[in-house]
Amino acid sequence: MAEPEEPAVEGWHLDSKWFGLEAERDGVTYNAKKIAASANVLREALKAFNGQGEESSGGRGSIEDLTEYGTLADLRMKLQGVARWEGGQLFAKALEKSHQEFLEAYQDVLRNFEIAIALVDAGAGNYSKASAANEGEE
Repeated sequence: MAEPEEPAVEGWHLDSKWFGLEAERDGVTYNAKKIAASANVLREALKAFNGQGEESSGGRGSIEDLTEYGTLADLRMKLQGVARWEGGQLFAKALEKSHQEFLEAYQDVLRNFEIAIALVDAGAGNYSKASAANEGEE
């Protein structure tokens, strides 16, 4: 692989000797079954964060757990219960907004994790198809 004429990112060049860029030269092999198995392991790990699976049932760190217990509802109620303290009211609103924004970010992470798993799985399928085509298997 030749060096690119212009760097993809200013000041950065991809070294053509970087391990793995040329599979045959570097002895890189791909095992579609192992890649698919990795996707399955990741999918199982994700279940706990989505509140699914045997171990989770909405357990610690799941989206349900954060939705229910991450609200700091008791603290917000106490802050709102202090008469004539605008700072407490504002802090309680900030806690509520922060909680909502955190949940949205957490859900984005979960969606991106699902996409990454799907890409790993698709890669396994591509390697499997390529191997079958190259080796004449069906």
